[in-house]
Amino acid sequence: CKGHADYCDDITGVCKNCRDHSTGDFCEMCEDGYMLARSLDGHHNCRPCACPLSVPSNNFAVHCDRGGAILRCKCQEGYAGHFCERCAPGYYGNPMAIGNSCKRCDCNGNSDPNLIFNECHNVTGHCQHCWGNTGGANCERCASGFYGDAISAKNCRECDCESGHCDMHTGECLSEAAVNLCNISCDECIWHLIGDLRLSNKTLDQLKVGVLNISTGAAANDRLKYYNYTALRLQYHAAIDGASQKLMEKTERLSLADRALVQRADDHAEELEKHANELEEDLRESDANGFVQRAISAANVYNNIVKYIDDANITSLTTLNLSQRAEDAITGINAQLGYLVKQSDNVFKQSVSLRSEQIDFPERNALNLDISELSLAHPLHPFSDRTPQRLEFTLKVAEGTLNRSAEVLQTVTPITSKVEEWATNMRNNEYSTDAYEQAVLSAGEAVENLNFLVPELLDKLKVVEEKKPVNNVTTNIIRIRELIAQARSVAKKVQVSMKFNGQSSVEVHPHSNLEELKTVTSISLFMRVDPDKDPIEDRFILYLGDRNGRKDYMGLAIKNDNLVYVYNLGDEDVEIPLGSKPVSQWPAVFNYIKVERLGRHGKVFLTIPSQSFTDEQKFIQKGEAPGSDSLFDIDPKDIVFFVGGVPPDVKLPPPLSLAPFVGCIELGSLNNDVISLYNFKETHKMDVVASTPCPRYKLAFSQSRIASYLFDGTGYALINNIERRSKFGVVTRFDIAVRTVANNGILFLMVNGDKYFLLELKNGFLRLMYDFGFSSGPQIFENNLPKLQINDARYHEVSVIYHQSKKVILLVDKSHVKSMENPKTTLPFSDIYIGGAPSSILKSRPELSAVEGLKGCVKGFQFQKKDFNLLEEPGTIGISSGCPEESFMSRKAYFTGESYLGSTAKISPFDNFEGGLNFRTLQPSGLLFYHSEGSDEFSISLENGAVVLNCRGTRVKSHKKQYSDGRTHFLVASVNNQKYSLLVDDKDKQEKKRPASATRSSSDTAVKTFYYGGSPSSSFKNFTGCISYAYVNRQDQDIEPEDFQRYTVKVQTSLQDCPVQESSLPLGLMELKGDDQEPSEVNIERCYLSSSPRALRRAFHYGGIANSRQHYTDLPDSFSERSHFSLSLKTHSSFGLIFYVSDVQEDNFMALFLAHGKLVYTFNVADQRVKIKSEEKYNDGAWHNVIFIRAGSMGRLIIDGLTVLEERAQGSNISWHVNSPIYVGGVPPGAAQRNVQRNSAYSFTGCLKNLQLNGQWLSSLAETFGVTPCFEGLSEAGTYFSEEGGYIVLDEMFDLGLRFELVMEVRPRVASGVLLHVRSAQGYFTMYIHRGEAVVLVNDGSREFSTKVSPKQGLCAGNWHRITVIRDANVVQLDVDSEVNHVVGPLNHNSTDTKKPVFIGGAPDVFLPERIATRKAYVGCMRSLTINNSQVSFSKAVLVSGAVSVGTCPAA
Repeated sequence: CKGHADYCDDITGVCKNCRDHSTGDFCEMCEDGYMLARSLDGHHNCRPCACPLSVPSNNFAVHCDRGGAILRCKCQEGYAGHFCERCAPGYYGNPMAIGNSCKRCDCNGNSDPNLIFNECHNVTGHCQHCWGNTGGANCERCASGFYGDAISAKNCRECDCESGHCDMHTGECLSEAAVNLCNISCDECIWHLIGDLRLSNKTLDQLKVGVLNISTGAAANDRLKYYNYTALRLQYHAAIDGASQKLMEKTERLSLADRALVQRADDHAEELEKHANELEEDLRESDANGFVQRAISAANVYNNIVKYIDDANITSLTTLNLSQRAEDAITGINAQLGYLVKQSDNVFKQSVSLRSEQIDFPERNALNLDISELSLAHPLHPFSDRTPQRLEFTLKVAEGTLNRSAEVLQTVTPITSKVEEWATNMRNNEYSTDAYEQAVLSAGEAVENLNFLVPELLDKLKVVEEKKPVNNVTTNIIRIRELIAQARSVAKKVQVSMKFNGQSSVEVHPHSNLEELKTVTSISLFMRVDPDKDPIEDRFILYLGDRNGRKDYMGLAIKNDNLVYVYNLGDEDVEIPLGSKPVSQWPAVFNYIKVERLGRHGKVFLTIPSQSFTDEQKFIQKGEAPGSDSLFDIDPKDIVFFVGGVPPDVKLPPPLSLAPFVGCIELGSLNNDVISLYNFKETHKMDVVASTPCPRYKLAFSQSRIASYLFDGTGYALINNIERRSKFGVVTRFDIAVRTVANNGILFLMVNGDKYFLLELKNGFLRLMYDFGFSSGPQIFENNLPKLQINDARYHEVSVIYHQSKKVILLVDKSHVKSMENPKTTLPFSDIYIGGAPSSILKSRPELSAVEGLKGCVKGFQFQKKDFNLLEEPGTIGISSGCPEESFMSRKAYFTGESYLGSTAKISPFDNFEGGLNFRTLQPSGLLFYHSEGSDEFSISLENGAVVLNCRGTRVKSHKKQYSDGRTHFLVASVNNQKYSLLVDDKDKQEKKRPASATRSSSDTAVKTFYYGGSPSSSFKNFTGCISYAYVNRQDQDIEPEDFQRYTVKVQTSLQDCPVQESSLPLGLMELKGDDQEPSEVNIERCYLSSSPRALRRAFHYGGIANSRQHYTDLPDSFSERSHFSLSLKTHSSFGLIFYVSDVQEDNFMALFLAHGKLVYTFNVADQRVKIKSEEKYNDGAWHNVIFIRAGSMGRLIIDGLTVLEERAQGSNISWHVNSPIYVGGVPPGAAQRNVQRNSAYSFTGCLKNLQLNGQWLSSLAETFGVTPCFEGLSEAGTYFSEEGGYIVLDEMFDLGLRFELVMEVRPRVASGVLLHVRSAQGYFTMYIHRGEAVVLVNDGSREFSTKVSPKQGLCAGNWHRITVIRDANVVQLDVDSEVNHVVGPLNHNSTDTKKPVFIGGAPDVFLPERIATRKAYVGCMRSLTINNSQVSFSKAVLVSGAVSVGTCPAA
């Protein structure tokens, strides 16, 4: 009985009379309110739950247990928090104080009925929202200036007295002298008391109580805000934000200008930088969540956009691209003859140097003459005859732009001239009603004019947005582009209604991802009608579909007093009326409506908010389209989205041809993206001045009651001058509550010059990085501890505490995770970014350039326990209030070929089943859906490009076999009593009659397991690609998209964005292609694997060959006296050179190397040597920070900031000089042998990052040999050619002459690249891939001939491919994965068999043939190269040049 009972049953052994709060048959459990705790003698005891304190008086848990290291408490009613450490809303007290507890708030029924939380202060119990003219700590009396009975009669009335004061019971008037005007706030006293407590010398327990009081006090729960927008505030947003959205529509004339006339704005760069800064400031001021003066100053944004973009475009469009002209000049140089290689290279350098001088045609001719004098074989291509016409046309366009710009500036003047005056007056409240109304009228007129003029000009932003980046000037163009995108984002998030009068209409910009709308379409909105004022009639609400009312569409209307959802997918109209709540019975408030379509299946939802005497009400109605069509087939060119009505020229389908809407509408979302009526294309008879929008109480619905902010990855909150609310102190604290399913994103960021502090999410785990100017470089904390993974769709409270200016403490969910020490430094920041930051800030530091904006919700942000309303901060851009549950549902999943998802449901796949899903892949085969019962299998799969439904051996196969093309396809599979059906993309329909032998399953209602993307038991290959918006007809719930986040089985699956790229060019890209661009260089096919595998910033991988290294030049003048190097090292090598520099004779030198896993730092002082060797080994595969310092004859080695080793040589003022370059990772062959022990004089294998000299990044990289970025993730055997470019040269022992057999395996990450090239005296032999084909090109000295193989699935699908080439004189056979082709060339009797160097993975441009289709280097992995059955070892190659990693590749 575990020592907790004296007697047990003599037959069963069941214990009798368990004591010490134990229970169970063997006293093995604890009573409620107690938990198991193991004692020193090995027995277990039952201790009171520490919820929050482990004393009986302060244990408020019904039950508790320990999951791992985390205590989990189930709290009694009235308590909240992970440990029941605070009172729940509606209760007050301090559970952390011994003997204290939580009591129900008593406000005598006089609290605000609109609030469901915070009836009273949750520590003091004082009521904070007294209602009905009452006051007092418990709302027990009438408020000052009122009299009556607050408790029983509840009839507090206003005093009718000249003094304004009367007896609160009788109403008898009192003189002012008799009135006690003291107003003592107990709340304020409590905060002062807590402040005193913090400073006093109390015991540790008492201090803990005080601190927790602060952290869980009323301040944390008392920030629910009313969002009361007045009509005067809104009228500016309506017209101005609408005008801004017309930025996208009128650049067609400018975009006609030839691509050869591109952006030359080098002289403009500095000015553009200034403009971008001004534009960013204006954008901040015009955020739609601001106040009146910020709304008015929005006019400045458009004024500036007009000016800045016109300046940039006119400059760019009237100037030729100099670099393009230089490239044209060089293209014709014939560099194929061996004896001209060196001379040609010189000419190339000369021609590049001429770039800055090529301005007009005479100089171009001079360059042509200079090159022709060198007797090179081919003249330069002539200059295009169309250029003068292009220039003339472009100048006309630019002139027209200037004229239009002048008109706009003239129109904006009435606003801009008054903005400052208005803003000043408003700030000082110095304006009369008449003057204010006149200002409003003036602004309205100016904005109305802008509605006509601005769209013609501002749509020229497309020129900026679609330009291909060229040269450094595009940094500013890109920045302006991002600011424009933010302006659009702001307009999308204006959470304000419009009032429709029965004649008005609004055309809204439709969804950006129209492909996604095809499968699933979801629209939410808030709508207010007033049945008492406007009798309910049949009226139109919204329409999404074709402009001419043809094809597919969906809409919403009021018909026969019902809300009706209408849609058509190609067959018949579907109408789903919500008959359970007639519109005439709706309250005259904003009601929430959502319509949703998944395939054929539709739903309409209605939520009516709680009223004085009713709770929140929810209604739902569902339906489905007849026939088999499931896709919303829309043409991007003709799609329109109208709300409230349509203009006369738009034809609606018959079910929606109704009178326009009367009432107020506020859009909520389109496919879960926030959308606003103020993101309009055009309005029709909409006067937001005369018809003021209806204010909406934002907290009316239960899902909105918690103040939270939605971040979509593009916006951010900015708190300027954060110390205005509280100062940095001895202890400085930041708290943020985050909920997300994203892998990456900024939580908060502070930047000041080179100093920064970043808390981010990376790969789902919290990561902390900061640098306040430390000599040792940035402090970084990243770890895959489970408690640091917070992307699980739950709220997590993250706290960062900066203690005594030298320690950073990280807490997650109030649990300590990590403390990091740093040199004592005061926080050097004043502003803080939350959830993201402008690109200009992120690009200011290389460490920040790869971070991403947050996609998720922030429930609250506190600095020093002070709350901030992020929407009211002037710098906030592109976030919205509320946190819809849909934001945390994972409707998409990416599968790697090793992964699958599993769940359970009541389904009957063999008898009555319907399932649909989107899929996208480049692999021909893979399992999409799987279920089995014993030996019976039900599956949907892709087999050799065709979709196959298999039900107990009966197979239904799609007609087409091209569904592995990288495009999104939608399938629906169904099973019923008569047949099995398969439909792909609404077009490819196949059916089979159900066999008579197919018996029904006996367990129709049983819960069954099913899988997506693969399974743990099926023999079929798992799927590689993306599955989204999947559904099955569960018997216990309606059809809706599967939420993969809730699945219990997740194996190596990513629920984030799908990396499978479309295989075709995006729309509009072909139009951008210039006339003179080589078609072979357009990379039409995108590869399944990224050409840029995820890698660490400023980190490089060395090794694989003996002399892997980088050369850095530009040693500082002070280097001979003193140097301070810092780097981070990760390796498993026992021996190897990390760093080396010396003079020419290697008499003076400095080296850092590994010997037996220990670090050795050495340099000479004349004939003496300083040698410092670590005691510990550091080849453990973890990152270690290393600093090595030389100051004259003294050397110091510091490892991980803890180990400090120092040595000194005799003598001083000894001359010591070395020459560049600095060698990192290794040295050239033969170097360092006399100064470094032999087995350490070769390259180490591992990664280095953050290499700095005297606090500055080493940036003068001159040459690279066998060094690639340090890739993250798994690796595999092979040799990797990185996108930075590189190649391998084999020696002449490998015979690639007239007869040979060559075999290699490749996994490309690009569609085109050179695999092998060898040059002979008479010609060349080249093998390359191009657009997914393998090509062999041969020239035997007399003629060129080639052959190619085009595998069915291409070479770019992420698989390994085996390529074999057999040459026998003039016959060449090419074999790719057993697909064979060959060519017979002319027989050249003069050909001789000579051995020449072989280039692998690329070659210097000067060596490549002129007619080769691509000159790009290969990017991807290569392995198992054999020539004439001899294995080639790249580690023994003559030369490994550039970014090539021998021996290891990033895994797929």
